[in-house]
Amino acid sequence: MKRLNTPFPTVVFLLFLLFLSICLISNVDEALFLKLNHLSQVFPDNIWGFLMNLSNPIVAPLLIFALFHRNQLFLRAFFLTLILALISNYTLKHGFGFERPSALLESEMFNMIGPMLTSPSFSSGHTLTLFSLVGLISSWYKNRSISFGVLLVATIISFASISVGAHWPSDVLLGALMGCLIGWLATEINTRLDQNITEGIALTGYFIALFAGIFSLITKTSYPSGQWLSTAVSMLAIAYALKSITELLHRQKG
Repeated sequence: MKRLNTPFPTVVFLLFLLFLSICLISNVDEALFLKLNHLSQVFPDNIWGFLMNLSNPIVAPLLIFALFHRNQLFLRAFFLTLILALISNYTLKHGFGFERPSALLESEMFNMIGPMLTSPSFSSGHTLTLFSLVGLISSWYKNRSISFGVLLVATIISFASISVGAHWPSDVLLGALMGCLIGWLATEINTRLDQNITEGIALTGYFIALFAGIFSLITKTSYPSGQWLSTAVSMLAIAYALKSITELLHRQKG
Protein backbone atom coordinates (compact mmCIF):
# COMPACT_ATOMS: atom_id res chain seq x y z
CA MET A 1 0.00 0.00 0.00
CA LYS A 2 1.36 3.39 -1.00
CA ARG A 3 2.03 5.93 1.73
CA LEU A 4 0.34 9.32 1.68
CA ASN A 5 2.44 12.06 0.15
CA THR A 6 0.30 14.87 1.55
CA PRO A 7 -0.40 15.38 5.29
CA PHE A 8 -4.12 15.03 6.00
CA PRO A 9 -5.66 18.10 7.76
CA THR A 10 -6.85 15.94 10.64
CA VAL A 11 -7.45 18.63 13.29
CA VAL A 12 -9.37 20.98 11.01
CA PHE A 13 -11.41 18.11 9.55
CA LEU A 14 -12.39 16.81 13.00
CA LEU A 15 -13.31 20.28 14.24
CA PHE A 16 -15.66 20.90 11.31
CA LEU A 17 -17.10 17.40 11.76
CA LEU A 18 -17.72 18.06 15.47
CA PHE A 19 -19.45 21.40 14.87
CA LEU A 20 -21.54 19.94 12.06
CA SER A 21 -22.62 17.02 14.26
CA ILE A 22 -23.65 19.41 17.03
CA CYS A 23 -25.75 21.47 14.60
CA LEU A 24 -27.54 18.45 13.18
CA ILE A 25 -28.00 16.35 16.32
CA SER A 26 -28.94 19.09 18.81
CA ASN A 27 -31.32 20.92 16.43
CA VAL A 28 -29.65 24.29 17.03
CA ASP A 29 -29.28 24.99 13.31
CA GLU A 30 -32.28 27.32 13.02
CA ALA A 31 -31.61 29.22 16.26
CA LEU A 32 -27.93 29.62 15.38
CA PHE A 33 -28.81 30.80 11.88
CA LEU A 34 -31.18 33.48 13.19
CA LYS A 35 -28.67 34.63 15.80
CA LEU A 36 -25.76 34.89 13.37
CA ASN A 37 -27.91 36.45 10.66
CA HIS A 38 -29.11 39.16 13.04
CA LEU A 39 -25.60 39.81 14.38
CA SER A 40 -24.28 40.30 10.86
CA GLN A 41 -26.63 43.25 10.31
CA VAL A 42 -24.22 45.51 12.19
CA PHE A 43 -22.26 45.61 8.92
CA PRO A 44 -23.61 47.06 5.65
CA ASP A 45 -25.27 44.68 3.21
CA ASN A 46 -22.72 45.68 0.56
CA ILE A 47 -19.95 43.98 2.53
CA TRP A 48 -21.74 40.65 2.57
CA GLY A 49 -22.63 40.96 -1.11
CA PHE A 50 -18.97 41.61 -1.90
CA LEU A 51 -17.86 38.56 0.13
CA MET A 52 -20.44 36.38 -1.61
CA ASN A 53 -18.91 37.37 -4.94
CA LEU A 54 -15.43 36.67 -3.59
CA SER A 55 -16.48 33.08 -2.81
CA ASN A 56 -18.49 32.68 -6.03
CA PRO A 57 -17.80 29.20 -7.54
CA ILE A 58 -16.55 30.86 -10.74
CA VAL A 59 -14.91 34.03 -9.44
CA ALA A 60 -12.88 32.38 -6.66
CA PRO A 61 -11.32 29.76 -8.99
CA LEU A 62 -10.55 32.42 -11.60
CA LEU A 63 -8.73 34.45 -8.95
CA ILE A 64 -6.65 31.41 -7.95
CA PHE A 65 -5.94 30.69 -11.61
CA ALA A 66 -4.69 34.25 -12.12
CA LEU A 67 -2.38 33.94 -9.12
CA PHE A 68 -0.94 30.51 -10.07
CA HIS A 69 -1.27 30.53 -13.86
CA ARG A 70 2.45 29.88 -14.43
CA ASN A 71 2.60 26.77 -12.25
CA GLN A 72 1.26 23.99 -14.46
CA LEU A 73 1.63 21.26 -11.83
CA PHE A 74 -0.45 23.34 -9.43
CA LEU A 75 -3.02 24.01 -12.17
CA ARG A 76 -3.49 20.27 -12.72
CA ALA A 77 -4.26 19.85 -9.02
CA PHE A 78 -6.44 22.96 -9.27
CA PHE A 79 -8.60 21.49 -12.03
CA LEU A 80 -8.81 18.16 -10.20
CA THR A 81 -10.04 20.10 -7.17
CA LEU A 82 -12.75 21.88 -9.17
CA ILE A 83 -13.98 18.63 -10.74
CA LEU A 84 -14.24 16.93 -7.35
CA ALA A 85 -15.90 20.01 -5.84
CA LEU A 86 -18.49 20.19 -8.62
CA ILE A 87 -19.38 16.50 -8.34
CA SER A 88 -19.53 16.62 -4.54
CA ASN A 89 -21.64 19.77 -4.38
CA TYR A 90 -24.19 18.50 -6.91
CA THR A 91 -24.38 15.07 -5.23
CA LEU A 92 -24.82 16.49 -1.73
CA LYS A 93 -27.40 19.11 -2.67
CA HIS A 94 -29.63 16.79 -4.65
CA GLY A 95 -28.90 13.75 -2.52
CA PHE A 96 -30.13 15.36 0.71
CA GLY A 97 -32.54 17.88 -0.84
CA PHE A 98 -32.64 20.09 2.27
CA GLU A 99 -34.54 23.36 1.86
CA ARG A 100 -33.07 26.82 2.33
CA PRO A 101 -34.00 29.21 5.16
CA SER A 102 -36.18 31.25 2.79
CA ALA A 103 -38.36 28.19 2.17
CA LEU A 104 -38.90 27.35 5.84
CA LEU A 105 -38.85 30.70 7.66
CA GLU A 106 -41.05 33.77 7.39
CA SER A 107 -39.26 36.58 5.53
CA GLU A 108 -39.56 39.00 8.46
CA MET A 109 -37.65 36.60 10.74
CA PHE A 110 -34.27 37.17 9.09
CA ASN A 111 -32.34 39.51 6.82
CA MET A 112 -32.05 38.36 3.21
CA ILE A 113 -29.74 40.00 0.70
CA GLY A 114 -29.92 39.21 -2.99
CA PRO A 115 -32.26 36.82 -4.81
CA MET A 116 -34.42 34.16 -3.19
CA LEU A 117 -32.71 30.90 -4.14
CA THR A 118 -34.76 27.73 -4.73
CA SER A 119 -32.03 25.13 -5.21
CA PRO A 120 -31.31 22.63 -2.39
CA SER A 121 -29.33 23.99 0.54
CA PHE A 122 -27.06 21.25 1.93
CA SER A 123 -24.17 22.01 1.34
CA SER A 124 -23.14 25.60 0.55
CA GLY A 125 -21.58 25.57 -2.92
CA HIS A 126 -19.75 28.84 -2.27
CA THR A 127 -18.20 27.46 0.91
CA LEU A 128 -17.36 24.08 -0.57
CA THR A 129 -15.59 25.68 -3.53
CA LEU A 130 -13.75 28.19 -1.35
CA PHE A 131 -12.53 25.61 1.16
CA SER A 132 -11.56 23.22 -1.63
CA LEU A 133 -9.20 25.92 -2.88
CA VAL A 134 -8.02 26.60 0.67
CA GLY A 135 -7.40 22.88 1.18
CA LEU A 136 -5.47 22.77 -2.07
CA ILE A 137 -3.25 25.73 -1.18
CA SER A 138 -2.67 24.44 2.35
CA SER A 139 -1.79 20.94 1.14
CA TRP A 140 0.41 22.31 -1.63
CA TYR A 141 2.60 24.49 0.56
CA LYS A 142 2.51 22.37 3.75
CA ASN A 143 3.22 25.53 5.75
CA ARG A 144 1.43 26.10 9.05
CA SER A 145 1.34 29.90 8.76
CA ILE A 146 -0.04 29.82 5.21
CA SER A 147 -2.60 27.17 6.18
CA PHE A 148 -3.80 29.16 9.17
CA GLY A 149 -3.98 32.38 7.16
CA VAL A 150 -6.02 31.02 4.25
CA LEU A 151 -8.26 29.06 6.63
CA LEU A 152 -9.01 32.19 8.67
CA VAL A 153 -9.79 34.25 5.56
CA ALA A 154 -12.04 31.51 4.16
CA THR A 155 -13.93 31.21 7.45
CA ILE A 156 -14.66 34.95 7.51
CA ILE A 157 -15.76 34.94 3.87
CA SER A 158 -17.99 31.88 4.35
CA PHE A 159 -19.91 33.64 7.12
CA ALA A 160 -21.47 35.72 4.32
CA SER A 161 -23.63 32.76 3.23
CA ILE A 162 -25.45 32.98 6.56
CA SER A 163 -25.47 36.78 6.58
CA VAL A 164 -27.27 37.03 3.23
CA GLY A 165 -29.81 34.44 4.38
CA ALA A 166 -28.85 31.81 1.79
CA HIS A 167 -27.63 28.97 4.02
CA TRP A 168 -27.96 27.32 7.41
CA PRO A 169 -24.81 27.02 9.55
CA SER A 170 -24.80 23.26 8.86
CA ASP A 171 -24.63 23.97 5.11
CA VAL A 172 -21.54 26.10 5.63
CA LEU A 173 -19.90 23.58 7.97
CA LEU A 174 -20.48 20.69 5.56
CA GLY A 175 -19.09 22.78 2.71
CA ALA A 176 -15.99 23.60 4.74
CA LEU A 177 -15.50 20.00 5.83
CA MET A 178 -15.90 18.57 2.34
CA GLY A 179 -13.81 21.37 0.84
CA CYS A 180 -10.81 20.60 3.05
CA LEU A 181 -11.11 16.91 2.18
CA ILE A 182 -11.36 17.63 -1.55
CA GLY A 183 -8.38 19.99 -1.59
CA TRP A 184 -6.24 17.42 0.20
CA LEU A 185 -7.46 14.57 -2.02
CA ALA A 186 -6.77 16.49 -5.24
CA THR A 187 -3.23 17.26 -4.08
CA GLU A 188 -2.64 13.64 -3.10
CA ILE A 189 -3.88 12.40 -6.50
CA ASN A 190 -1.74 14.99 -8.27
CA THR A 191 1.43 13.81 -6.53
CA ARG A 192 0.86 10.28 -7.85
CA LEU A 193 0.54 11.39 -11.49
CA ASP A 194 3.33 12.01 -13.97
CA GLN A 195 5.11 15.20 -12.96
CA ASN A 196 5.59 16.25 -16.59
CA ILE A 197 2.66 18.23 -17.97
CA THR A 198 2.25 17.87 -21.73
CA GLU A 199 1.63 20.99 -23.77
CA GLY A 200 -1.72 19.59 -24.92
CA ILE A 201 -2.97 19.23 -21.35
CA ALA A 202 -1.64 22.67 -20.43
CA LEU A 203 -3.38 24.25 -23.43
CA THR A 204 -6.66 22.55 -22.51
CA GLY A 205 -6.46 24.01 -19.01
CA TYR A 206 -5.72 27.50 -20.26
CA PHE A 207 -8.59 27.37 -22.76
CA ILE A 208 -10.97 26.26 -20.01
CA ALA A 209 -9.85 29.21 -17.90
CA LEU A 210 -10.26 31.53 -20.90
CA PHE A 211 -13.85 30.44 -21.59
CA ALA A 212 -14.71 30.54 -17.87
CA GLY A 213 -13.35 34.09 -17.68
CA ILE A 214 -15.41 35.17 -20.70
CA PHE A 215 -18.53 33.55 -19.25
CA SER A 216 -17.98 35.29 -15.91
CA LEU A 217 -17.34 38.61 -17.64
CA ILE A 218 -20.65 38.61 -19.52
CA THR A 219 -22.69 37.22 -16.62
CA LYS A 220 -24.24 39.53 -14.04
CA THR A 221 -23.67 38.51 -10.43
CA SER A 222 -26.50 38.11 -7.92
CA TYR A 223 -24.88 40.68 -5.63
CA PRO A 224 -24.29 44.01 -7.44
CA SER A 225 -21.94 45.37 -4.77
CA GLY A 226 -19.33 42.86 -5.93
CA GLN A 227 -19.85 43.18 -9.67
CA TRP A 228 -16.65 45.18 -10.06
CA LEU A 229 -14.71 42.36 -8.39
CA SER A 230 -16.20 39.76 -10.71
CA THR A 231 -15.36 41.92 -13.74
CA ALA A 232 -11.80 42.63 -12.60
CA VAL A 233 -11.01 38.99 -11.78
CA SER A 234 -12.55 37.81 -15.06
CA MET A 235 -10.47 40.24 -17.11
CA LEU A 236 -7.33 39.26 -15.22
CA ALA A 237 -7.95 35.55 -15.82
CA ILE A 238 -8.69 36.16 -19.51
CA ALA A 239 -5.48 38.15 -19.91
CA TYR A 240 -3.31 35.49 -18.24
CA ALA A 241 -5.02 32.66 -20.12
CA LEU A 242 -4.46 34.39 -23.47
CA LYS A 243 -0.84 35.15 -22.56
CA SER A 244 -0.19 31.53 -21.59
CA ILE A 245 -1.91 30.14 -24.69
CA THR A 246 0.11 32.47 -26.94
CA GLU A 247 3.37 31.46 -25.29
CA LEU A 248 2.62 27.74 -25.64
CA LEU A 249 1.58 28.05 -29.28
CA HIS A 250 4.77 30.02 -30.12
CA ARG A 251 6.82 27.36 -28.35
CA GLN A 252 5.18 24.62 -30.42
CA LYS A 253 6.03 26.45 -33.63
CA GLY A 254 9.64 26.63 -32.50
